[in-house]
Amino acid sequence: MIRRDYEQKKKDKTTQPPDKTYPVKPTPASTQSPGKKKIVKIERFNPKTRKLLSNPVLSTDDEGSSKSSSNKVNLWIEVYAEEEKRWVSLDVTRGLLDCVPEIVQQASSPMLYVLAWNNDGSIKDVSARYCADYLTVAIKHRIMQQWMDNILFPYSGNQRTERDIAEDRELNRILEERPLPRTVSEYKNHPYFALKRHLLKFEAIYPPDAPTLGFTSGKEPVYARECVHTLHAREVWLKQARTVKMFETPYKIVSGRPKYDRASGQMLPSQPLELFGYWQTEEYEPPTAENGIVPRNAYGNVELFKPCMLPKKTVHLQLPALNRICKKLRIDCAQAVTGFDFHGGSSHPVYDGFVVCEEFRDVVVDAWHQEQEAEEQRAREKYEKRVYGNWKKLIKGLLIRRKLQHKYNFDNLNQ
Repeated sequence: MIRRDYEQKKKDKTTQPPDKTYPVKPTPASTQSPGKKKIVKIERFNPKTRKLLSNPVLSTDDEGSSKSSSNKVNLWIEVYAEEEKRWVSLDVTRGLLDCVPEIVQQASSPMLYVLAWNNDGSIKDVSARYCADYLTVAIKHRIMQQWMDNILFPYSGNQRTERDIAEDRELNRILEERPLPRTVSEYKNHPYFALKRHLLKFEAIYPPDAPTLGFTSGKEPVYARECVHTLHAREVWLKQARTVKMFETPYKIVSGRPKYDRASGQMLPSQPLELFGYWQTEEYEPPTAENGIVPRNAYGNVELFKPCMLPKKTVHLQLPALNRICKKLRIDCAQAVTGFDFHGGSSHPVYDGFVVCEEFRDVVVDAWHQEQEAEEQRAREKYEKRVYGNWKKLIKGLLIRRKLQHKYNFDNLNQ
């Protein structure tokens, strides 16, 4: 049998209430003996204050040490049962077998992370097996699951075995069999259940007649989280290389963001924004170039958010200043818009290369290389001209200096 130990990580958060001071009625100096401590009687205060003074406010060092030394067990053993083909918890200190509730009761609270160390040195997160409120409370206090998976990936072992796959299925089954949350707040961001009141602006439940899994105490229907879908506008779907089908009605209408009118210098009121679901879209069908003309949008650009959006019978050339070459050759080309960048208070398109018809590809590329060679030649000639010009200035300056020395005898004046 294979044995592995578990350790539960816990964030200790010890907080102490601030020191409280109470007003004390001054005692006349004549009634106080010198060198003695001042005694304040509780009977002098009203009943409410007397009750506060009689209760201990701050814990002493002895009390804190006794609490920290409580009998909490954060280490236990799991044994793999060959016949049942599952991991069974074992409490060797009390001689208990298959005792998850007893182990949880003896462990520190709150239980957020339960990690399993195998004999081969691999580590696995099995918090779902021991955390009863894993989906409601624990998951909200844990770090991002993606980050946790990346941290534990180097310790996941060389390869996944059938035993590992079976254990993952068991952990998923345990989570799926958990009962419905008891309070409304526990449904928010729940990985399996959802309420309509917690849907975001761009979220909706599909299909509209989705089956309910139950009801809350207030008779509010509970839906499966897989029925919650994210909606987008037409422009956003286009960035994902999808278009809204013909004659599709918006699944949801919300108020859009207010826009700034540069002409008037005022903010325009928000307009209704039509939202569509994934089931209302289809794959983007790029247009076809005809007669050497590149199809473009209303702004004269080619929307190339993904490679599959490239128009048919065209090529995407990522060569700088290619439009000047095409203009000289009288070949049609259009800039490729690959995204948008938000700066300066507004969104700006990001350009990357140019799109030309595929029959002009070789001609345009050869002309671009010739232009680059000519540009390098011009730059080299400009550099050489500048070098020779500097030498010419230097030589002229030396000749003028020598001529003045002979004419005015500068060397004798310096002596």
